[in-house]
Amino acid sequence: MKFSEENKNALLMHIHQSIHDTTKFVLQKFKASNNDSLDYFVLTDEEEKLISSIKNSELLHSILKKILTRSLDDTFLQVLSVIDGVSEPLSEFGKKSDFLLIDKPEDFDEHYDFLHDEFFETYDTWEKINSMFNHNKNH
Repeated sequence: MKFSEENKNALLMHIHQSIHDTTKFVLQKFKASNNDSLDYFVLTDEEEKLISSIKNSELLHSILKKILTRSLDDTFLQVLSVIDGVSEPLSEFGKKSDFLLIDKPEDFDEHYDFLHDEFFETYDTWEKINSMFNHNKNH
């Protein structure tokens, strides 16, 4: 079974919309009248002071939008390249075999672990591996 054009296009359009929505969300948080809206980012006092001094700058918002959008574009492109098999996942994170993104078969067993559920659960593992990898690179 392959990944249908309809589902592929729907996924890619969803990714573009997600990038747009995330960028818009961050910029709205940045423009908010109080810095409480940025509590999620755990900013230092110095960072909050800087944001207060520049939050009404349309030029800065334009720059941030471009940076955020490009960063998110690049992130999704890297993930899609791994899914397509034209880029290898980083070896330090391990890889057992190639994999495919396909349409769900009619008789598919619904009992499996979802990637979106495991995304945040794997952060600590990633941080540990990344820290060791970067430590070894710097020595």
